Amino acid sequence: MEIRKNGDTIWVELVDDLSFTNSHRIKERILKYVDHDIKVLILNMSKVNFMDSAGIGLLISLLKKMKSNGGKLIVEYPKLGVQKLLEMTKLDELMEIKKKPEPTTGSWDDFEN
Repeated sequence: MEIRKNGDTIWVELVDDLSFTNSHRIKERILKYVDHDIKVLILNMSKVNFMDSAGIGLLISLLKKMKSNGGKLIVEYPKLGVQKLLEMTKLDELMEIKKKPEPTTGSWDDFEN
């Protein structure tokens, strides 16, 4: 895990899994950087391969902390399985999710001829 702070923003790159085995440790480490001056917490999840209910709990805890600070939580680039879990649990409606652009296979113009 990599954590960087820039002004009122913290950027965290998470790797591997967000699960029962590590979510508490990850939460403690991130919260060391989150004080009342932090308004944006960005979690880059592009390298997270698996997330269970403890990972969901981690995101909810971080979201509550950021909202109590008057800030926001942004989840960047979750892999498709994690993204689907966020959608199924409706967490995508509570926090900003930045998705990778979907690849294009062509345009409608290709079908006109």
